[in-house]
Amino acid sequence: MKIAKSGVVALVLALSLAASVHAQNVGIGYSNPQSKLTVNGNFALGADYNLAAPPNGALIEGTTGIGTTTPEGVNSFLTVASTGQSNITLLAAPVGKAPAIRSGIFFGSTYFECTDSPSNGTKDITFFNIPTQTNVLTLSPTNSVGIITTTPVVPLDVRSAQSPNLGAGTEANFYYGSSALVPSQPVPANSYTLTAYFQDRIISGSAIISLNGTVTASDARLKNIIGKSDGAKDLETLGKIEVTDYTMKDTVKFGSAPFKKVVAQQVEKVYPTAVKTIGFKGLTYIPDIFVLSSKVEKGRDGTAITISKAHGLRVGDSVRLVTDRNTEMEFDVTKVVDANTFVIKTDAATKLSDKIFVYGKYCPDMKAIDYEAISMLNVSATQELSKKVQILEKDKFELQSRAKLLTDVEEEQRVMISKQQQQIADQAAEIAALKSLASDVEVLKQAVTRMREQQHGGVRAVALEQ
Repeated sequence: MKIAKSGVVALVLALSLAASVHAQNVGIGYSNPQSKLTVNGNFALGADYNLAAPPNGALIEGTTGIGTTTPEGVNSFLTVASTGQSNITLLAAPVGKAPAIRSGIFFGSTYFECTDSPSNGTKDITFFNIPTQTNVLTLSPTNSVGIITTTPVVPLDVRSAQSPNLGAGTEANFYYGSSALVPSQPVPANSYTLTAYFQDRIISGSAIISLNGTVTASDARLKNIIGKSDGAKDLETLGKIEVTDYTMKDTVKFGSAPFKKVVAQQVEKVYPTAVKTIGFKGLTYIPDIFVLSSKVEKGRDGTAITISKAHGLRVGDSVRLVTDRNTEMEFDVTKVVDANTFVIKTDAATKLSDKIFVYGKYCPDMKAIDYEAISMLNVSATQELSKKVQILEKDKFELQSRAKLLTDVEEEQRVMISKQQQQIADQAAEIAALKSLASDVEVLKQAVTRMREQQHGGVRAVALEQ
């Protein structure tokens, strides 16, 4: 087929219509186009884009839609409609091409790339900062996110810290055994390094672990001071808090190891300040069912789940399920069939296996312990005990002083008694000697008496009378 020339406008003679099976295809630079439109080279599209496009590339001025007849034309030049599959697929570059075994998208100075290699991870996604040559953000094949690391070992792995623009200040610390704060120490400007900052609270389904303690803002300028806490009452309150031994019902997460802590409901009765009520849908679920399903049936009204025990659910409750891939999912209960079977709201896209672990239901009034409040109660009670110990130490010193005086008096009395006992012993010896002498005198007197009696009896006394 020939296309005629018209004035200065000449249509490229390379345009041809193929015959037979290619009769409906148009080729530019091809005699046997395999697609409805095949271009051997580059092309530009748009009223103001009469420019040379990159080799084998294209320039498009207006809005482009892929998979849609109504592309977004206000905020986007390219609209890709989802068909239930991936919207855009990035494949690794052919061998010998740059960047090797990578493909990506540039955002200014940031390179969004998909890598597939042993050194960079397998089929992970990375945001690469070109000026600093740093992998800023990585999504690993194990669904972990790494910041400044391409090999995250936990769901969120951050391997960097920066010094924010913080001014100089002071800090003071309280140590066990001290009744007052250690004098404030100066803190130079920008002396702290931070890895993350959160504007509001952080919620953890398990423990928050710190290797070097925690620091909480406690500036007086943030507070309306009521007064010093009553240490005596705090000591009494602390004595009412029951430290309890227990194990966790969620044995999958916590195992069967025993814990020695407090229970919120008991603490709330004696020290309600330390108990908070939290409830976040999608977060606070309790393992009050905790059993594997015996049957899962998908129907028009949703998915019916049967378990071997009473579930205790009601219509409108939210229940947490764990799939065979260990994925936690939450669903609303739309129907209660009986004590062991309930129906959850699902759609065609919901993928559930024949076996589902039913964790438990949403708890809007879960009780949480403010252990800082208990710690401060303990500080106040300890200070009160310290006062009592000081008083006892003073009383002890006074009693020891009195005891020493009594001991000295006792020693004097002991010495005196010992002397008196010696005197008594000496007197007793003298008395014994006198008694012996008296006995001898008595014998002598008796002898004299006998001699006299003999004389009066007619015996001549010669020498005696003389």
